[in-house]
Amino acid sequence: MGECAMLNRFSLMLSMLAAIVLLSTVSQAQQPDALLFTAEEIAYLKQKQQLRYCIDPNWLPFEALDAQQKHIGMSADYLKLLGQLLPLTMQLVPTKDWSESLLFLQQQRCDFLPLAMRTPSREKFLLFTKPYLTIPSVIATTIDKPYLEDLHQVAKMPIGIRRGFGFIELYQAQYPDLQIIPYDSYEEGLLQVQSGLLYGFLGNMGSISFSLQQNKMTNLKISGRLTGDSEMSIGSRIDEPLLSSVLQKALLRIDANAQQQINNQWLKVQFEHKVDYRLWWLLVSVVLVLSLLGSWFYLKTSSLNRALRLANAELEQLSQHDPLTGLYNRQYLDTKLQQALALCQRQQLPLTLAMMDLDHFKQVNDECGHLFGDQCLRHFAALCLQNFQRPQDMLVRYGGEEFILISVGTPAADMKKLLQAFVGKFAADAVEWAGQQRFCTISIGAYCQVPPLSLDAKQLLQLADEALYVAKNQGRDQLHLVEPTAAE
Repeated sequence: MGECAMLNRFSLMLSMLAAIVLLSTVSQAQQPDALLFTAEEIAYLKQKQQLRYCIDPNWLPFEALDAQQKHIGMSADYLKLLGQLLPLTMQLVPTKDWSESLLFLQQQRCDFLPLAMRTPSREKFLLFTKPYLTIPSVIATTIDKPYLEDLHQVAKMPIGIRRGFGFIELYQAQYPDLQIIPYDSYEEGLLQVQSGLLYGFLGNMGSISFSLQQNKMTNLKISGRLTGDSEMSIGSRIDEPLLSSVLQKALLRIDANAQQQINNQWLKVQFEHKVDYRLWWLLVSVVLVLSLLGSWFYLKTSSLNRALRLANAELEQLSQHDPLTGLYNRQYLDTKLQQALALCQRQQLPLTLAMMDLDHFKQVNDECGHLFGDQCLRHFAALCLQNFQRPQDMLVRYGGEEFILISVGTPAADMKKLLQAFVGKFAADAVEWAGQQRFCTISIGAYCQVPPLSLDAKQLLQLADEALYVAKNQGRDQLHLVEPTAAE
């Protein structure tokens, strides 16, 4: 093992140790008289009598609503402790998602959020207590991806993040080239990573680990610790500063042992408040000794390993891509189509499978030659890549002059417009090769619907193929969509 690789692994190990340390709550060294309300605060509490709060309804292990619309998770346990310290009742105001919870606070339909991260945009309508829970930020990828030290390494890759996550605006400011795609849940985003439509998914270590375990995603891993941690506070309405002051004093009186029990129950890890630096130095010493022993071997084998990596990468590229057009091949389609179909059935997302065929291609080959025909296929593939280049799009050369587009999440009406426009663009763009020029056309049969659970990949291909033949029989150079009832 090379020195660089070993140091990277050691850095990851130290980062995870640091993560455990950072998952700490308010200090144990609080003064016993910290909860001394002023006369103004006491009068506020007597007048208020009840506090209304909103939560993220789908953010386990931190907070969520169960099937009975009951508040569960870490924040629910913390609110029970706060309720024992404050002379008023607390009333949950249910919301459909985190965005609506933030909106309710802006509209003052709620008084506070138990877990919220301070961001510039939220400071316009919220006051924040001091952070009482710090959660490491990480990125999850498939297990074949390398360790990441910095998001600049994946600036051109599609990266998912949960919609409403506090770090979105911070990441966008720090990494302006990062292709961030928001999703409504961790599960949805991680499924996209599994299917290969996303390179990775950003989030906090607690939520990602919880989702990986709950959904048994054994082919995904946490690939790197990111700079910046999620420092969670109580966010309260900005027009009642006394509420923020009262909540801060109540937080300071929560017993450290009770906090530890909450963390252990929901995060399934023992949090240490002190770091054993003797263990750190022991690990450093072991790594340095192994690095020195391995350096000679690394120098001798580095060039060979580099050549092997290049060869393996080239073989992987060849096994997944069509050599003429550079698009994915039919073998790759067989592995990805079922994943995309299952994702759309599970999340009730629209799925597009468009089967595209170059019209009268045999005649093109006979009249202009096979080299011109090859150029026609390359020209078509290049135009496809220009028009369908979103992270959710996948293009495949299905065989001969047939191509397939798979797209997840685009509404049928929008996809119909895109495909119809593409038919016109190809017909208007002449193919040129060795002094020859010719205008060609395509026929498209497309399935653009939310797929029912009864539909499988073979039936999906058959529906698109039947629609393609309708387009051909109606005169070619056109699009025909599968009727919505045809998939039932």
